[in-house]
Parts: sequence; structure tokens; C-alpha cells
Amino acid sequence: MFVLKGRSILTFLVVLFSAFQVSACSHATTRQASDEGGNTMEEQILYYTNRFRASKGLKPLQLDSYCSQQAARHSRDMADGSTGFGHEGFEDRVANISKKMGRVGSAAENVAYGTLSAEAVVDGWIKSPGHRKNMLGDYNLIGIGSARSGRITFFTQVFIKK
Repeated sequence: MFVLKGRSILTFLVVLFSAFQVSACSHATTRQASDEGGNTMEEQILYYTNRFRASKGLKPLQLDSYCSQQAARHSRDMADGSTGFGHEGFEDRVANISKKMGRVGSAAENVAYGTLSAEAVVDGWIKSPGHRKNMLGDYNLIGIGSARSGRITFFTQVFIKK
């Protein structure tokens, strides 16, 4: 979980799925995994995230394609080992989004990894206080990306308030 508000930075690295171990792979692949119903993993994560927000009386987040590109790139980088699991480069992702979309009021990020379905990863974030706070935060846009390395999927959510 990583949060950026204005110019001050609050950093927490919560390794949500520390029980999962990433096995070394010589080659990492990236794809949009499909859940039942033919929806992509990203669409399913959006569905479960917005369902959770609705249960708390909050408006749904709008999926933004550029924010999703940033999230997907981070997931891909974690999957191929070019960056470690965590929030390395978060400020750069937010800066890229700001350059493309104009000033960002606040931003946050959730990451996870494991052999998880969309529902399971969202449920894990819900059960983690820091990740839950991001999901219930005052944001209106979301970017979602996932990437696989062997059997392990890396997930990224980027939350943006415009």
C-alpha cells in the first residue's frame, strides 16, 4: 500500500501475501488472465472493488486506460524481476499520469501476488487495513494491471483523485 497526497508521502509496504513465495522463472510472461464469464482479470478486479465500495455507500471508481497502462507496466516489471515486489517507481507512475491527465490531487497504490483469482486478491486487500483504506479512499479513477510469471500473478491497483 502506498499513498501520495500532494507533495507529502506516506509509505507503508504491506506484503499482503507473504505466505506465497515467488519461484524463480527464467521467463516471465504478461497477459490479461480471464475469469469465468469471459471478463479479463482487470475487469473482474474492478467489479469486486466497486462492489465493495458500493457496500460502504461509495461511488464506483472509473477504470482509466492510461492509469491501467501504468499499473500493467508495474505488474509486468515485478513479474519479470526488473523491479522487486512493492511500490518502487510509484512517484514516477503518478508523475506520468499527471503529465498525461493534468494535476493529480492524490494517489495510492495496492500491490499483491500469488496464485489468486480476482475475487481472492480483492478479498485479501479488503482484509488488510492499509489496502482497504486505499480501496475506500476519496478517489474517482483506478488503473488495474496484472502480469504472470509462471503460476504467480502480480497485481497492481493505482487509485487517482482528479
